Amino acid sequence: MRIIVGLGNPGLEYRSTKHNIGFEVVLALAKVNKIKINKATRFSILGKGKIGGVDLILALPQTYMNLSGKAVGELFGREAKDISDLLIICDDVNIELGRIRLKKEGSSGGHKGLESIIHTLGRSDFARLRVGIATDVHKGDITGYVLAPFKRSQRRNVAHVIALAGDAVTCLIEEGIDKAMTKFNKRKIGAS
Repeated sequence: MRIIVGLGNPGLEYRSTKHNIGFEVVLALAKVNKIKINKATRFSILGKGKIGGVDLILALPQTYMNLSGKAVGELFGREAKDISDLLIICDDVNIELGRIRLKKEGSSGGHKGLESIIHTLGRSDFARLRVGIATDVHKGDITGYVLAPFKRSQRRNVAHVIALAGDAVTCLIEEGIDKAMTKFNKRKIGAS
């Protein structure tokens, strides 16, 4: 069983923030693939369905970003057979809005949600899809930036990158992570 987890913060006040783009990608995947995300577990809301004929779970942790490991640990321990079944989708302030980066493993890169997952699982060899949210150069504390919504003028690019990320996830499921990395890591929205 594949587990696709979009990172974000629960609650209306966070709904359209940059930090919640992982949630938005998973919700878009659910809509396109007619998967209802309506089952509550202790730490997540999830839906079960298929993409490309593959059984999977789409999950939205309800633990807040910095405690994402609780939700992922619960799901991974109960539903996954192997670490290769797990994909985490999160924002990345170091990647330009419009770009995505898929990796087989790696460090947290300072992302608190990924840090929590690595700490809980005791390993970092899980796939992650980082969705770029950078629209300016940021130094120092980025909390205010990631917890702010995108500007109205950026929403079109946001919608396009969410669709691009969804296509990358579908490619990963149907053709494997290597093919998806080759196809999507260099692309930017509007590029073919």
